[in-house]
Amino acid sequence: MKIEIAKNAGFCFGVDRAVKIAYDCISEKDKLSQNNLADDSLIYTYGMLIHNTDVTNDLAKKGISAIEKPCDAPFGSRVIIRAHGVPKSDIEYFKKNNIKLIDATCPFVKKIHKIVLDEYINKGRTIVIVGNPEHPEVIGINGWCNNSAIIISDENDINDMLLKLKDIPISVVAQTTIRRQLFKKVEEILKKHFTNADFFDTICSATSERQKSAAELAARVDMMFVVGGKNSSNTLKLYEVCKELCENTVHVENSKIIKKQYNNLLNKKMKVGITAGASTPESVIKEVYLTMAENEMNFAEALEETLKPLKSGEVVKGVVIGITPTEVQVDIGSKYDGVIPFDELTNDPNDNINDLVKIGEEVDVYIVHVSDRDGVVTLSKKKIDAVKGMEELKAAFENNEVLSGRVVELVRGGVVTIAKGVRVFIPASECALNYLSDLGVLLNTEQKFRIIKMDTDRRGRQRVVGSIKTVAKEAADKASAEFWATAEEGKQYKGIVKSLTSFGAFIDLGGVDGLIHISELSPIRISHPSEVVKVGDEIEVYIKELDKDKNRISLVRELKEQKAAEFWKDAEIGKKYTGIVKSITPFGAFVDIGGVDGLVHISELSWNRIKHPSEIVSVGQELEVYIKDLDKDKGKVSLGYKKEEDSPWVKAVKDLHVGDKIQAKIVRILPFGAFAEVAEYVDGLIHISQISNERINKPSDVLAIGDVVDCEIVEINDDTKQIGLSMKALMTDSASDVTADSDSNEEVLPNSYIEETSFTLGDILDSAEVSEDSEKKASEDVNEEPEA
Repeated sequence: MKIEIAKNAGFCFGVDRAVKIAYDCISEKDKLSQNNLADDSLIYTYGMLIHNTDVTNDLAKKGISAIEKPCDAPFGSRVIIRAHGVPKSDIEYFKKNNIKLIDATCPFVKKIHKIVLDEYINKGRTIVIVGNPEHPEVIGINGWCNNSAIIISDENDINDMLLKLKDIPISVVAQTTIRRQLFKKVEEILKKHFTNADFFDTICSATSERQKSAAELAARVDMMFVVGGKNSSNTLKLYEVCKELCENTVHVENSKIIKKQYNNLLNKKMKVGITAGASTPESVIKEVYLTMAENEMNFAEALEETLKPLKSGEVVKGVVIGITPTEVQVDIGSKYDGVIPFDELTNDPNDNINDLVKIGEEVDVYIVHVSDRDGVVTLSKKKIDAVKGMEELKAAFENNEVLSGRVVELVRGGVVTIAKGVRVFIPASECALNYLSDLGVLLNTEQKFRIIKMDTDRRGRQRVVGSIKTVAKEAADKASAEFWATAEEGKQYKGIVKSLTSFGAFIDLGGVDGLIHISELSPIRISHPSEVVKVGDEIEVYIKELDKDKNRISLVRELKEQKAAEFWKDAEIGKKYTGIVKSITPFGAFVDIGGVDGLVHISELSWNRIKHPSEIVSVGQELEVYIKDLDKDKGKVSLGYKKEEDSPWVKAVKDLHVGDKIQAKIVRILPFGAFAEVAEYVDGLIHISQISNERINKPSDVLAIGDVVDCEIVEINDDTKQIGLSMKALMTDSASDVTADSDSNEEVLPNSYIEETSFTLGDILDSAEVSEDSEKKASEDVNEEPEA
């Protein structure tokens, strides 16, 4: 008996993906349990994950059972969406009830959901679905157009539709597993009656290929076995296809049925064919094959099978029996050892070999080379993975899915990343949203991208081209829309310095760039933005101006009006601030004290005499200042800087007392007296009346600038910071006594006038504000002898 399995049989991409997702959930839960990490959440599949009882029974044994209605899922549980997909309303129900969804919907089915949603919602067209109205996939598709679709399962349904509808805009999609002949027939009829009809051939290519290879096999065998679930739509279609070409076609779910019903019908002379539906696991197909072959294969045949020569290009199964840092040993049931070199295991040189395969794991391998001399068969796993991966990439390409992969190589004109085990070329023009002069920054980084082109080169090799740019642009557009929806002047943002120019810095605010002018980057004048920021810095900024029409954003580091308002609200004389010197002029320094610039006059910068403020401060210097005076109406602030404890007055009077006898140097002479230097920068006044015991007309008659005289401190006034001196107090009274005893006819001043004066030091200094003529007159009046 010759047994042949159809070239395309068993799991399709979507089913294989769904089953893998379910078993990954089980593995993840088991790992958490082994590490004593509790995971009490229940996991369900919504309906049968796939139409195969062996798979669903095995999942149930391992803790994943099926529910028939959304309300059957407990609050907070996890639900795996079956490969057939579900209506939109079911998705919304699960989310509303805090049920975590694990979406295993076939990407090809998901594509139909997107088409239906867009055609129905955005274009207002009537949806027509060609398929079985009771099939879960069709029920799910209908749920994405509010269950308003017209469903056609045969030509009779078309006639009913034509009776109900006139020439309206319709969009026609197909269940992924229907026969293409039916869809073409429907398309042919509807085009005659609907002038505004769009047709979307959404039949899965795997379905067509499976039906084609099954038909080819059925045409040349004596008996055909179609393996799959009794309620599997695509299995039933396979059965119909095979039955038309082979009368002895039977539909079985597994090998048990063959043993019970069909083993006695098989004989060595027969040619038997096997095909399987998209939801039939490979293990079930293998069991069916072995069941039919077990009575026909003897030891000699088995030995011959083992010794059968291996050929390059064949695909065989093997079991991993050893792993080294550079290769994997595989038992392929041959007299030779099988070896997978690391570079034939994966396309990614950064992969860890121990993460890729495990001892005891069954793997499909491609025979690269058979060495009879060395007794070694060189194998490749990445070629097999690339075939499967290429199918997944094709689905991702058709569904415009976003993929993720690490950039593993720089090549001429772009970079290479790995996705699903396949090398994907990304041209330099598609590597970033904006031009990248150095593609090296992408090396070994994880990037999101889309497949934008799949074709075959001159040698027949598959080429896959990706784009990081398209994904980045979508993300930027989304971020931009979100930004403009909430942006307003005065709002604060954290941004990243993106680039620098001579006139400012561009800040990325999250998909949108704003400009902060160089004058707004620092409170002091700078010649280039790089003096205060660098690319990559995170800084806080405020929106100063928005122009949504031109997409322009002007930024500042602080809102001066707001800060100024806050300043004036709390400002009061005597309040201290730490400010930054913004500019220097010959008459003082302007200091930024938080949104407001105050002036520190040159006289307030030092107790010593200075010629220019730059002798004390510099632009950009921090300065501790206090408010001396405020004018809110004019917005003017006078600041003080000098500290009282450092003043020459405090230092001078610390060791001086009234009554002290000192020597002082005459530094200035005025009509009413002379100023003498008591200490550095501190002068005392010797009034004209305190210069001599004798009456003098003016101080310059007795004193000259530079004279050093003996005198006594007669007054220290801390409030007015004035010192009164007297030379007269140190003179003896002999001169006045002689005058009193003499027989001279000259009139003598009363002693009471000489010893006491009727003025204060403050009165004397205040008198300096009047004109010189007035001062002379006041001095003469003070010294004039009183009337008898």
